[in-house]
Amino acid sequence: MMNNSAAIYVAHSDHAAVTTALAAILAEQGWHAVDLPPHAISGIIMIPDKPYRHFFIAPSTKGWVAIWEDPRYFADRNLARALAARLHTRSVWIEVGGNGVSWARGVYQDDTVGEERFEAVETTFYGERGVVHLAFDPDPLPEEWISQLGLPYPELHYEAILAGAIPPAGPPLHLAVQRRASAAQ
Repeated sequence: MMNNSAAIYVAHSDHAAVTTALAAILAEQGWHAVDLPPHAISGIIMIPDKPYRHFFIAPSTKGWVAIWEDPRYFADRNLARALAARLHTRSVWIEVGGNGVSWARGVYQDDTVGEERFEAVETTFYGERGVVHLAFDPDPLPEEWISQLGLPYPELHYEAILAGAIPPAGPPLHLAVQRRASAAQ
């Protein structure tokens, strides 16, 4: 079961096409692709503070392409929404806390929000100050919701793949991006 981890799922048959769309969205947000190995992470947890972002994008299985970002705790809700709109498909965003009843979720179809459940709370998380989205919501439980949607790989996350776990559909693609320096610097 997914615990202390998060993912974005995109209903698509081609993980290379999803990776291309992900890179394009990130470029529009001020990131550019860089040639960094999967383990060359920044060590920063909160997404807005990261100088680098690393993603694994798994080959499609059960009709879903799974995307995991380092570290395993968070997924970017706005990326899930943007991917659904850009690819004219359905996407899912999910974050699950260690207790399995604190979790956040969203389902998006094209440019429409089908469902969202989260509470944005500014807090300190592993020594970093930022916003977490987890809400106490035991009904349904994350594993029930994941099963209802038919999402693959609820046990995988970025660090597991980095440690050698390979999705049964095959090795994931890796995308690393770096924040563009502003023109004022």
